[in-house]
Amino acid sequence: MERNAARAARIEAVRRRIDGWRRVRVKRSPMPKDLWEAAAELAREHGASLVARELGVGYATLRERSGSGVVRGAQTAASPGFVEVDAGQLFGSSPERRTEVELRDIDGTTLVIRIGERDKVDVAGLVEMFRGRRP
Repeated sequence: MERNAARAARIEAVRRRIDGWRRVRVKRSPMPKDLWEAAAELAREHGASLVARELGVGYATLRERSGSGVVRGAQTAASPGFVEVDAGQLFGSSPERRTEVELRDIDGTTLVIRIGERDKVDVAGLVEMFRGRRP
């Protein structure tokens, strides 16, 4: 709970700074770089969707500025890619009936998971990793 309270306090502080800028800005002027940097730092730590919603800023711009379309802690690729995980090949299952789960991120990165009926795979964990969340 302390972690959530600290996160909420940090987001609230940046939100107040952005709200202050919005009250005095010239119409249609771009948000200052220092505010974008503060928002991007939060997005890298807590995800672009949550931070964009809480701060009232554009998700796509925040995601681009933060690089948060990539799983945190992973090596990043220069462009979207394709990742295919065949549980049968990973765990040596014989050919059988399979379930297929395909996920496509907004930037085009795709994850396909093929699971045999006897395979034990933490699909939810794989989905969380793909979406850049930590359990």
